[in-house]
Order: sequence, then structure tokens, then C-alpha cells
Amino acid sequence: MNKTNFGKKIVASKTKKILIKKLFNSASKQYDLMNDLMSFGLHRFWKKDLVNKIKGTKPSVILDLAGGTGDISFLLSKKFSDSSIIIYDLSFNMMQYSRKKNIVDNISYINGSAEQMAIEDNCIDLITLSFGLRNFSNIEKAIKECYRILKYGGKIYCLEFSPSYNKSIKSLYDIYSDKVIPKIGKIVAKNQDAYQYLVDSIQTFPQNPELKNIFNKIGFFCYSETRYLGGIAILNIFSKV
Repeated sequence: MNKTNFGKKIVASKTKKILIKKLFNSASKQYDLMNDLMSFGLHRFWKKDLVNKIKGTKPSVILDLAGGTGDISFLLSKKFSDSSIIIYDLSFNMMQYSRKKNIVDNISYINGSAEQMAIEDNCIDLITLSFGLRNFSNIEKAIKECYRILKYGGKIYCLEFSPSYNKSIKSLYDIYSDKVIPKIGKIVAKNQDAYQYLVDSIQTFPQNPELKNIFNKIGFFCYSETRYLGGIAILNIFSKV
């Protein structure tokens, strides 16, 4: 039986998928607040920077994997008004919330698992993956799926919270993560478990060199790396070669 991390717990991969779906369905209306607390509100600027870095291409089909509440897709829709944008997410409630928040003609939705996507081989021009990779039940399998569906030469823009942050901020950020965020989640959002999972999921996520190795092993080339706020979050851009 395949095992994986659910925060700091070790569970079966199938169990993690069930737990993740339940967690994000219940926290869909609070998800933007969660990211605000995790990033001091800076995730909105990081997402804009991700989209701004997409240059020199006119993608016909964009996949916003783990697109959640649609922040990235909405920015993409304004920049690429002629492109078809697909939000693919395990949480139906997250996508429903996105529909209400962003009424856009060129965005469509697929509710499904990143580890087994209902998309043909070599048909996606560009993939964005923002703060979703660490929640997948099998990270390597999901990356293999991204490789399968992406066209050769296509890029995946992977923005994720990372444990690879600078030592100069480690002690302060660890206290904020371990002690403050879960309590805020309990008081503000009435959902301490969800916030505790988010903190734990960052701490158990691969260090960035290890993450790059996983992508490279599958067939991706790391095109560039951008570190935000001392490495609290990192944007890796990978190309399918």
C-alpha cells in the first residue's frame, strides 16, 4: 500500500486524497484567508509575478492545476483573453466558489484528481500549479501526469510554499507557523485542523533541490527559480524536454 504524508501523519495515499477533498471542501470560503495568513498577504503579489513571467508565448490551452478559487486563472484570463483556461481541482466546493467569484467566459472547470487527469496526451500548452503540489496524494505521479499532457517545449509554473527558507528568518517564521497560525485558524476561521495541516504540509514538503530532482527525473528541465520572502515560497519554472 502506498504511503504518504498528510501533514506530519503517515497515511495511505487513498486516505490522503479523501482527507484533502474533505478539508478543502469545508475550507473553500476561507482558503484565500488561509493563504493571506501563511504569506502575510504576499501570495497575491507572487501569483501576479507568476503570470507576469509568462512571456513570448500565446498558449491556446492553459491548465490551472489545483486552481482552487481561481486567482491564477482570473489573472490568466485577462492576459490571455483568447486562450482556453481549465481549472482542474479535486475540491468541487473550491471550484464552485471560484465560479461565483470570477465570472469569465474563457474559464472552464474539471473536478478530478491530479494523479489521473482526464486529459489527452500532449495537448496542453502551459500549466500553472499554485500552492497545490504539496496537497497531492502522490506528488511524483501527479508530475508524471503533467509531463504526459503537456506539449513538448511547454512549461509548468510551479509556485509553492517551501521549507527551504533562509536560516536568518527560520526561527521567527517557525514560531509564527507552529504557534500563531493554528491559533488564528481556531479563532478567526473556526478551523484549527485545516490551518495545522497547512503548516505541517510545508514542513514535510521536499526541500527545493529535492523537488527539482523529482521533476528532472521525470523529464523536466528547470528553466528558472524565484525565491520570495527568503524562500518562504518558491516559483520553479520547468520545461518539458
